[in-house]
Amino acid sequence: MKSYPGYEWFLTPMWLRRFGPLKFVSASLMDRVGLHFFTLYSALSGVMGGVFTLAAFVLTKTFDATTMQVGFFTQMSVIVLLLGIVGAELVEGRDKRPFILWLGLLSRGAFLLFLFCYSAWSFMLISGIFFLFNALVMPAVFSMWQSNVSSEARNRLWGLAVTITTIVSMGSAYLAGKLLDWDHTSFRWVFAGAGVLAMLAIVILTISPLRGLYKLNKPPEPLSLKRLFVQPVRGFFALLATDRKYAGFEGAFMLYGLALMVLFPVIPIYMDEVAGMGYAQAGIASGILGQVCVIFLAPVWGRLMDRTGAMFLCMTVMAILVLFPSILLLGLFASQSVPLAEFIGALLTVAPRSASHLLVALWSHGPIAAVYVGYFIFGIAMSGINVAWSLAPVAFAGNKDASGYSGAHVTLTGVRGMIGPLAGALVLKYMGFTPVLVISAMLFACASFCMFLLRRHYGPLQVAVAEINGHQE
Repeated sequence: MKSYPGYEWFLTPMWLRRFGPLKFVSASLMDRVGLHFFTLYSALSGVMGGVFTLAAFVLTKTFDATTMQVGFFTQMSVIVLLLGIVGAELVEGRDKRPFILWLGLLSRGAFLLFLFCYSAWSFMLISGIFFLFNALVMPAVFSMWQSNVSSEARNRLWGLAVTITTIVSMGSAYLAGKLLDWDHTSFRWVFAGAGVLAMLAIVILTISPLRGLYKLNKPPEPLSLKRLFVQPVRGFFALLATDRKYAGFEGAFMLYGLALMVLFPVIPIYMDEVAGMGYAQAGIASGILGQVCVIFLAPVWGRLMDRTGAMFLCMTVMAILVLFPSILLLGLFASQSVPLAEFIGALLTVAPRSASHLLVALWSHGPIAAVYVGYFIFGIAMSGINVAWSLAPVAFAGNKDASGYSGAHVTLTGVRGMIGPLAGALVLKYMGFTPVLVISAMLFACASFCMFLLRRHYGPLQVAVAEINGHQE
């Protein structure tokens, strides 16, 4: 067998050669080795991701958190994305593995602190530590993927890694929900156990060897406050000022983001107070129905983007998202007018008795049915949004470096994170569920209409997948 320095130890396990991803994936040896490490990393991280999908619901149901506390919690999870630019600057031109190891252990290790969590504020503090260090480490994680998998196989194998993460995450969300239904205080050791597995995932990722062509040949530029904070902000404003098409796209995307984020504090409270859902039911909704479409529909949305462009894709999925708050609004109406089901059933006396009983049953369980159906539609749309999120900045960049476009994209996510969740919490607290759901639906509709106007003005923005692959180098 030909020798590949640094890889021999990995090639020895027989079970991996027979049952692991190396056997079933058509790619070069180096790419399959890179995939192996990310497969283990993705599976173990998927456990943490699935468990943590219940975090906002745990905060609401276990600790009886106030509306504003839930709003601050969801706001934290988004604002920290502003640190993604800082994280990218920290690792540029440097070996990514030390950053992944220490920042990864700090972020995942924070889950051990849940063992000592006995109040809503301590839950939010521990989650904030995770959000903070996770935002700093993720640019380095993506760089490791770029370093260890060639451009020819990168998108295809990344889809496999995302699929593994999603499947594990769905199962973990459901099992965690069942455990919490059995004992709601078990979140402490459930979250801590997920953190231990995620720490193991970080260690596995950091021991993966770097491909030779990514060896660092020159010392990196020294870090400074100007490089970390001032230059990214200047580049952000300069990009939006010079590329008006991209600025318009991000403006429409801002409306979509606000529509989504005003719902962040609303959903867990709706599931608890309106639908009266248990932890396992919440896990099915957010952890399974909200993610299962990512596995099956991401390639479909990707082909649609290839044919019609980023703006048409966003216009379509944002129009679909209008249904999400609309269905929740219908479930809210059902919860407040159950006797109406009996009236409708009486009108259907000419129909078979089973049809009347079915209608009454569905209407009586309207809020839970609304959450399930709404999350399924949400998953359909968000699988398309994920494609647009990943590839639209590259498409707009064309032959230019896409890092500035991606950085602006992430920065604006953090900006709307400072507004959306808190605004949703305030509207919910002082006006109730109906206004915030109506506002969300209207913002989704406005975002879709703006994408329609942009596409009609500028024409389709189409970039083939092969061209995107070339720009990612």
